[in-house]
Amino acid sequence: MALRTFVVVSGINNLSDARYCAGMEVNELGFNIEPDHQNYTDPTKFKEMTDWLSGVEFVGEINDPATDVANAIKDYGIKSVQISHLDQIEVALSTGLAVVYNATSIDEAVKAWDLSNQGLDYIIINNSTVNSDALKEASFPFVVSEGFQAENVIEFVESLNAKGISLTGGDEIRPGYKDFDELADILEELEIDDLAG
Repeated sequence: MALRTFVVVSGINNLSDARYCAGMEVNELGFNIEPDHQNYTDPTKFKEMTDWLSGVEFVGEINDPATDVANAIKDYGIKSVQISHLDQIEVALSTGLAVVYNATSIDEAVKAWDLSNQGLDYIIINNSTVNSDALKEASFPFVVSEGFQAENVIEFVESLNAKGISLTGGDEIRPGYKDFDELADILEELEIDDLAG
């Protein structure tokens, strides 16, 4: 089993989401690594969860411009760091990790790409009002987090020439119990049947 496009699932905060997504062969799982964030995953919980997983890369998510990126990542076994502020690009790139930028507009995405000297791994476009024609002309790799549903996700990604999509995990209803409806619908739509020949 594999997926038809690149998929990152951010905001992971429980083992149910993490194991489900890894089992569906998503490419990357994002965990918030800022102690003051409501969705914070501390290093111990991160290790407990990720020790159960294989075949997926991990992203440390930082949203606060005041967060010390180099200090925040030090206790995590992550491949990438995701940032949301232009002034964090230089220090994020200096960590040696792959850097993902979370942009709210095309203009911001272009600035981030230029400031990084085209060194970002990819850019997440998270505004559903972004002009699709402008995205089609983008000179940087990007994933989209809005504007699609299970019924149109494949066509949507292909029409924009996007690298893939970004989804968001959610809280467990109670430990070990999770409603995967929306996430599952999209991932199942993207699933490639190994028996198809």
